[in-house]
Amino acid sequence: MRVLNAEFLRSIVDISQRKFVGVSEVGFIGRSNVGKSSLINCLLTRKVARTSSSPGATKTINLYKIEYEYKGKRRWIILSDFPGFGYTALPKNVYENWERMVDSYISENTFIKRIIWVLDVRRTFDRLDHLTLNWLTLKKIDFSVAVTKVDKVSKSEALMKKDELLTVVGDIPIFLVSAKQGTGRKELLGHIFDSVV
Repeated sequence: MRVLNAEFLRSIVDISQRKFVGVSEVGFIGRSNVGKSSLINCLLTRKVARTSSSPGATKTINLYKIEYEYKGKRRWIILSDFPGFGYTALPKNVYENWERMVDSYISENTFIKRIIWVLDVRRTFDRLDHLTLNWLTLKKIDFSVAVTKVDKVSKSEALMKKDELLTVVGDIPIFLVSAKQGTGRKELLGHIFDSVV
């Protein structure tokens, strides 16, 4: 399993701007500041996604084209990094526009094979997370959970968080990852590649 090449393609706000017919896609969603971009960089072992310490920095859907080798075959995939949600300091009209953009893009995009829902291990699963879970379920699209920043807590705390999430999301795949230490990278990357075969 090797990532051969990774490049930023473009930032878009509408499905009509996605010009890569036939290339499967995996999207990354989550609250602001959970580490989606850092996770993408960790998975690709290179810095292609721009990171920021400021919540709400990503305002567009950022697309990355990845060439990889997996199980003896070379393929392409697109990874999409969606704007974070739940940042209350944003003007309401801006936030609502973002919600519509993300919902529309995912609803109309037949190339998306899986969504990776990124959660911070230190955050409590709250009302907004339940709304997100309901939305993902309504969309009837395959999704998995990546619990980030596990280097910030003990191993037992991380496993406890995974057990808690299992009681909420059921048999959805859950991965404990750390972009800083590379924990869980190979497992999640293999899972992503298996999703688009």
